Amino acid sequence: MKQIIALIILVFVFFGCTQRQTVQLKMPNKQNTFAKPAKTTPIKEDKITVVQELEPIDIIESDSKGKTSKKTETIKDEPVEYEVAPIIEGDKIESQPQSKPKGSSENQIDNPTENKVVDKVVDNQIEIDTTKVKMKVAFLYPSNLVSKYAKSSISTVSGYLSHQNSDYELMVIDTESESASRIDSAFQEVKKSNIKNVIALFTPNAVGTLNNVVSNDLKVYLPLIEKKEVSSSNSSLIFGSISYEEQVKKLVNYSSGNNVMFYQDTYLGLKLKKSYESVVSDTRLKKEISKHENNFKGIVTGSGLANSTLFLNTDIVKSSLILSQLRSYDIYPKVILSTQLSYDPLLMTLTQDKDRDKLIVANSIDVVDKELRDDIAISGGNIVYEWVDYSTLVGINYLYYGKNSNLVPTKIENNQAMYNPRLFSCTEFGFSEIK
Repeated sequence: MKQIIALIILVFVFFGCTQRQTVQLKMPNKQNTFAKPAKTTPIKEDKITVVQELEPIDIIESDSKGKTSKKTETIKDEPVEYEVAPIIEGDKIESQPQSKPKGSSENQIDNPTENKVVDKVVDNQIEIDTTKVKMKVAFLYPSNLVSKYAKSSISTVSGYLSHQNSDYELMVIDTESESASRIDSAFQEVKKSNIKNVIALFTPNAVGTLNNVVSNDLKVYLPLIEKKEVSSSNSSLIFGSISYEEQVKKLVNYSSGNNVMFYQDTYLGLKLKKSYESVVSDTRLKKEISKHENNFKGIVTGSGLANSTLFLNTDIVKSSLILSQLRSYDIYPKVILSTQLSYDPLLMTLTQDKDRDKLIVANSIDVVDKELRDDIAISGGNIVYEWVDYSTLVGINYLYYGKNSNLVPTKIENNQAMYNPRLFSCTEFGFSEIK
């Protein structure tokens, strides 16, 4: 028994002398512990509305090493007066010797006429912060006359200015009519708002009034008027209408003689008729198509159109009906010619492929940058097929830069937009330019 007790005591002694093994826990105050998160500044709620104007905006600038820094630019309540527009790639830049202020950086270019626009030279390229440019423009229109064009033209202006990513102010004034008192009142409002750039959807009938009320410090672009339509004009007026006469000159090259011309008794129809008559003198038949005309069978069968050169100075619906009726009654002109009115995708919907086999259409709308085209389309403008919208684009681009720029192909010379009419045939899918 004593031996058993001694053995038990020996075992307890043995285990009591053995070193105890423990597992070290990684505590925050010990070496090799997990990293503490860095102290962070509480994120302030962004209360800046994305589309709100005249609020502080964040501007990202890049230095010569590619690093970006962020600063907040506060736009004052008083709008910055628009003097110099930003320069895009492709514009000619003329450098002028300038004295640098003390403390200025070697990479800083001071603009003597606009010290609110920050210009930098990075890798020999000029960078301009377009978010600091303030563009103020007024849009005037008489709703009783041109409501059809006003909405999309206004959308074209806003889409263009949004594309430029610049702060802008667009004031829209409906004069309702072209009376002298209404036009004068509108321009008084423009002057009160300190706006120098105006786009006005007036007709040639308003030019006399405009000559009297438009001061020399304004620039007024007129999308619907061609300079040669008026006998005299104020030097501040810039004309933007396309030239139907130039389109007819190109189309008449495809005439084989035996000319027949259809037109309508509308403002545009009579304008087209006048343009046609100034170019084509040997016309066998000129026929007016009534606005309420329904008997197109009598028109196409009783006008001697077989083997003729048929000029269609009619709207898109009337032209489509005439084209379809010609084939229905097996009457085939040698060629069918039409101006800008027929450059419309609706033509493809209203007619069949074979109806358009002999048709040649003139178009003065040029091709612009895809992003600009998309931005304007999102805003509601159509500069691909609507020539008034395209003319408006030509005008706002010229007013924005204060000169022609490579962003829009059509240039302004001697206060008139200079269009380049091109000819198109009709395919199964749309229009194809004739080279």
